[in-house]
Amino acid sequence: MFDWKNFLKLLEKKTFGIINVTDDSFSGDGILGSKKHLKERFNFALENNINFLDVGCMSTKPDFKMLNTNEELDRLNFFLDNMSDKFYYSIDTLNSLVAERALESGFLIINDVSGFSESKMIELAIQRECGIIVMHRNPASMNIQEKMDYVDVVDEVNTHLINQTENLIKKGIHKSQIAVDPGLGFGKKMDDSKELFLNLNSLIKTYPVVVGYSRKKFTDQIKMTSSEMKDHCLHSGVDLVRLHLDN
Repeated sequence: MFDWKNFLKLLEKKTFGIINVTDDSFSGDGILGSKKHLKERFNFALENNINFLDVGCMSTKPDFKMLNTNEELDRLNFFLDNMSDKFYYSIDTLNSLVAERALESGFLIINDVSGFSESKMIELAIQRECGIIVMHRNPASMNIQEKMDYVDVVDEVNTHLINQTENLIKKGIHKSQIAVDPGLGFGKKMDDSKELFLNLNSLIKTYPVVVGYSRKKFTDQIKMTSSEMKDHCLHSGVDLVRLHLDN
């Protein structure tokens, strides 16, 4: 059974790096088909003592389009054929078949930005006893990028995350498997993401907290350097910061 507390002790830094195996990444860092660019990402991670990487094969930028399963699997297979054994890996996907292939290949964690809303993904996590990252999703939203209205975004995100995780535990997920992510930039207006970021210390601490703010538009409103934003996260009790591999 995966245990986040034990896993976090294995990491050299409270950081995990982003590997986008895509050709349409919103931030322009996709490495699809380029062994050279993938090696550069690995080298950057090693040089910066980052030993945990999050691999995604489909962009979830605003107005993204779902890939068919075979195409996403082809992209994952490109990565698997060229992966390094010097890292721990999570798979960033909405597709349970892609997640299963990654877990079969040594990945330890599923990072599902839909908040584990699909029964097949939940069943896979139960069966494999892997780690999971549960990203916040407003229960009234039709998709992960739909901009929702909030009165008190911090309180409402906390409430939603509590409900999401309680539901997963009732279905058979073990508490030790769970980390949570407030979903900065996903389904939130820029002011809401900014408010969440500035009040990370008020997020629930029942589970390890993962935060990803790297290259998101709302950070333009925050008068902090990249280093200051990372320090703010860690001082606010965040357990892991998800960053592009040049931050």
